[in-house]
Amino acid sequence: MEQTKRKIGDYTVLASFLIGEHEIALCENPDAPCEEVYLCGYIENNGLFERLTDCMVSDSYAEIATFYGERIAEKSEEVQKKIEDILRKVEGDREISANACKRVSYDERIEGKVIVLRGDVLRPEYRRSTSQLLLCTGGFGAQANARGRTCFATRLYDGQKTQCQRDDVLGVMPEELLPEWARTSLESLRREAKRETRGER
Repeated sequence: MEQTKRKIGDYTVLASFLIGEHEIALCENPDAPCEEVYLCGYIENNGLFERLTDCMVSDSYAEIATFYGERIAEKSEEVQKKIEDILRKVEGDREISANACKRVSYDERIEGKVIVLRGDVLRPEYRRSTSQLLLCTGGFGAQANARGRTCFATRLYDGQKTQCQRDDVLGVMPEELLPEWARTSLESLRREAKRETRGER
């Protein structure tokens, strides 16, 4: 069975690469003007449709392939610098495995608990404790015997609000086993939540 080709506008995606917050694409449109047959751009996806941005076009496949490789290298270096910055602040930022946390069943409520995301639902560069440890703040998926799947959460490392699926949760992390940076962040998030509840700024 022939695989469906990925199309964005009039271009067919020949190759794409995800790194950090970016997806870089190498594309072709045989019907475009000769100088625009090959394209390299970033793919933006809003959940409904995709579009290409910051594009470079050429009539030379080799030229666009070179540009594609350069963009991958550039964004990879940016990610590596971010990782190095994290490692300067967080000692031992490694992937958390199943035996390092407490497994949870679907009849348990996880709202208000520190959850650990499964490493295999994260891209390789994010398979680290700073991306895995989240404070679950709600969602239908966070309830016991939930019918829904979505869980709302706040990442402990940087306070970024996010969401995940209940199936993405590896387990919960007992607070006494949290690394120091995560305990400090958790305390800060809870103080902030109390202030918001009281209507303080």
